[in-house]
Amino acid sequence: MKSLFVCLLLALAGQSLAQSQDEFVEYLLEIQYQAEAIHQLMEGTFDNVRFSMSDQLIELNRLLIARMNEALEEIEEIREDTEAFVGESSAPATCVNVAVANWEIEIDWAGQALSRCASEANVQITSRTADVHAALENAQIASTELQNIVVRGFIDWNAIDYTEQISSIVGAQIEEKYDYFTRITQPALERALQGVFDLDDNLLPEILTCVNRGVERFSNYGRVIRDTLFFCSQ
Repeated sequence: MKSLFVCLLLALAGQSLAQSQDEFVEYLLEIQYQAEAIHQLMEGTFDNVRFSMSDQLIELNRLLIARMNEALEEIEEIREDTEAFVGESSAPATCVNVAVANWEIEIDWAGQALSRCASEANVQITSRTADVHAALENAQIASTELQNIVVRGFIDWNAIDYTEQISSIVGAQIEEKYDYFTRITQPALERALQGVFDLDDNLLPEILTCVNRGVERFSNYGRVIRDTLFFCSQ
């Protein structure tokens, strides 16, 4: 009789433990689902920021490179026309020598001018890109911390005996991370990304002006040479 009673207690205890374990598993899956849903939202936002930045920089670089190539072609055309004019000029040699004395220097200066324009563009693009990457790194830390919340909750508490306490604590922590993401992290990412988009309005005109000035200076110098030889040949 005593042995039968002991067996009955063991059976009831086993059933109770099994029920607790079932409830725990259901709870575990629920909070993991909540945390994973927010984690996926964060990661999706990060991917969108990366893709948007990449698309914007590809277009910006395309425009800058296209203008640089055009400028090089314009400078080369000016050089060829000027040197052809010099070669065909009937002006005295002394006049020619004076007119073209700094020609090679001006050619080198034109190349350096375009290089400086490209360097300035690179500095600003790199700076804005670094801001986005820094914001993404900070945001990624918050995403990782979110994933660790559930694990830490089970480390700090007896998961089966304190399911309700864990639910309250972990749920509040998940909500706090989500609130921080929407109030702080996401706006910070948007500001950093906007800095890249703003390059269209500030960097692009600035660099185009820089390039145009370099070409214009070289063109003006070529014109001075042609005008000088023209007057010398009269």
